[in-house]
Amino acid sequence: MVKLSMPVGLLLESAIAGGVSGERLLEVIRTKNFEALRHVGKEESSWTYFFEFAEQNWETVVSAITTGYTYKFITIRGLMNLIQSKYKLKENDDFIMNESGIDMNLSDEQLDFLRSRIPSQWVFKKQEQTKYGVQAFLAQTTSANV
Repeated sequence: MVKLSMPVGLLLESAIAGGVSGERLLEVIRTKNFEALRHVGKEESSWTYFFEFAEQNWETVVSAITTGYTYKFITIRGLMNLIQSKYKLKENDDFIMNESGIDMNLSDEQLDFLRSRIPSQWVFKKQEQTKYGVQAFLAQTTSANV
C-alpha cells in the first residue's frame, strides 16, 4: 500500500464518506471538479491542494483509491477528524478525548480499517465493560539510556 500524508488521506476519506469514491472519484480528481465535492464541506483551498498533489502524484493517488493506503503519520486531531468524517462519530456520544488518547465506540470492521491505515505509532485496544469499547493511544517508546 502507498503512504499518504495526513492532509491528503483525510481529504480522500472525506470524499469517500461524502459518497464520491472509486472511478467517480478518480474522474473528479482528474478533471479538478470542485463542484462534485462541495457537499463534503471542505474549503475550496483544501481541494485545490489535493488536486495539485494528485496531478503531481497521479499513480500514488490511483493506487490509494484502488488498492488502499496507510498514513505516514497521524496526530490525535487527525485521528479525531478521521473518525468524525468517516464514521460520523460525535464527541462525547461516540468518543471522548483524554490525556492519553481517544476512547471510542467502533464496530469490528471500523477497528480493522483503522488498524490497517494508521501507523504503528498508535495502538488500538479493545476495552471490556466501559462506555467506549476501543481505546486508541500512542505507543510508548522506551530508551535503554534512561
